[in-house]
Amino acid sequence: MRTFITFVTLLLKTWFRSKTSLFFGLALPITLLLVFGTIFGGPSPPSYSLYVRNLDLDGSGGPAPLSKAFIDALNSSVFEVKLLPPDAPPQQSTGFTAVRILTIPQGFTGSLLNASIRTRIDITADTILRFVEMAGENISSEVRANISRGIEGMEDFKQSLVVGNTTLILEGSPDDRILQAIEGILNVIASKFELGLLNASAVLQVKTQFHQIRQLRAVDYYMPGYIAAFIMTNGLLGVSQQFSEYRRRGVIKLLASTPVSKSFWIASIVAVQTIASLVLTSVMILAGWLVFRIAVYPDVFSLAVILLGTLAFTGFGVLIGGVLKEAEAVAALGNTLSFPMMFLSGAFWPLELMPGYLQAAARYMPLYYFHVALRETLVSGSPATAIIPALVVAITAVVATISAVAATKWKDF
Repeated sequence: MRTFITFVTLLLKTWFRSKTSLFFGLALPITLLLVFGTIFGGPSPPSYSLYVRNLDLDGSGGPAPLSKAFIDALNSSVFEVKLLPPDAPPQQSTGFTAVRILTIPQGFTGSLLNASIRTRIDITADTILRFVEMAGENISSEVRANISRGIEGMEDFKQSLVVGNTTLILEGSPDDRILQAIEGILNVIASKFELGLLNASAVLQVKTQFHQIRQLRAVDYYMPGYIAAFIMTNGLLGVSQQFSEYRRRGVIKLLASTPVSKSFWIASIVAVQTIASLVLTSVMILAGWLVFRIAVYPDVFSLAVILLGTLAFTGFGVLIGGVLKEAEAVAALGNTLSFPMMFLSGAFWPLELMPGYLQAAARYMPLYYFHVALRETLVSGSPATAIIPALVVAITAVVATISAVAATKWKDF
């Protein structure tokens, strides 16, 4: 037992003295959590920049009443409106900034006002005709004739109202991925604006109701994913390269000449990685609480998931470092396995944002089940929904550990 503690202490000192280990093990995940949590985790609604070119001007050169009211409606929504002079040259999108321009056509106020009056006339005439039809014989023929003449007069007046161009033109770059969403938002604002001119309100509405299950904020989502991803890289990349370095320096050859068994050595590495994983988790939780007031629910089950994940990826790291003799081959295989898993498993962003075939591929990656189990236990506080992914991680840990012990042979060092 004393030898085991000595090995663990020496390995821990080596880990904490390594600037690379500290950067990838602690500094980088905390930095990513703070950056992405600040960008996407704030409570404020999104804001989109929108240039508006208003060609609907009055006699003095100022904006006509309805075009001004519509611009005010845009400003009170999710848009940050930037006015363009009517004769300003078109703004060009760059590789860094998407430029979206909404043009309000000339004569917008008069055309929209006339169109609204025509719509009101149609609604009024249709309402009168429906009442006449419902009344049936209770309305005399003389009254019916007067109603018909009145409706004809309304139709004649409606025809005298000229409706010009009321089409708003939205310009944008074809590679602007949210241009379609912005068009949908503009259509909603335009519809509500038009209903306001008719003194009407929407009949069909959508009411949001929240489930009792707490919905995750972006920062809630990122933290367990980053913990899982960097436990994976510490085990898969860090341990395999550590093995390669010890092989190069002759450390493992020296250990192989002692009575120390390879299982004892691997157990020491697993213990060190477990301590590093717990330190990473504690620091991430502390940073999340201090900066974002994130509420986490660590329990025995979440600690067990962390232990299983650490065991699984440490086993893979030992397997790679023990089988491959060349340092370049160890680094190449470690990177080939870890980086696709990191970015395609859903640890960094939801799988719903990925194409269907990538979502299917993610479910074959151990990191997917690790971060799902960790998220359900650490943040959602729902161990029941974490049982299946935790079982997958446990099976992976058993297979990886057995393979690592079987493939690591002292005589090869």
